Amino acid sequence: MRHAALLLTALFFVTVAKAQVPSPVTFELGPRVGYDIGGDVEEAFVGVDARLGVMALPIDFQATFDYYFMEENVTFWQLGLNALLGFGPGIVFTPYVGAGLGIARTSVSADLGDFGEFSASDTDTGINLIGGARFGVGPIRPFVQAQVTVLGDVDLVTIAGGLLFKFGP
Repeated sequence: MRHAALLLTALFFVTVAKAQVPSPVTFELGPRVGYDIGGDVEEAFVGVDARLGVMALPIDFQATFDYYFMEENVTFWQLGLNALLGFGPGIVFTPYVGAGLGIARTSVSADLGDFGEFSASDTDTGINLIGGARFGVGPIRPFVQAQVTVLGDVDLVTIAGGLLFKFGP
């Protein structure tokens, strides 16, 4: 009987300890909105932000896609692949800095009447520099971030904000 009680106690502590170990990977996904305040585009955008965190690393990996509201016949979007380093206590307010790769695509099309149609596009690759903050500790985490992107022909200086929804444990 004593061995059974000892075995049940050991199983209880192992189960409780296992339940309290956090997942080694976190995933967050959500919408974002922003504006290019001082770059070459100077338009509003909507997009999506995805973040993958690995407990063993001090950084989060971020992927973003932003679609800009341009004038008629012009399409512009940017894809960002970044590494974010959070600092501070990180309980309710987690500031972060980061850097990464920016890929932007510009397309222009025009109907030239009797002369047909004209279209051209260009893809630029550049560097992203980021500073921001994430708020909250629950499954929904608002964030704000500023980003400078230096691309080939296009430079961006954006302010963005959004909500991240945490998936998984």
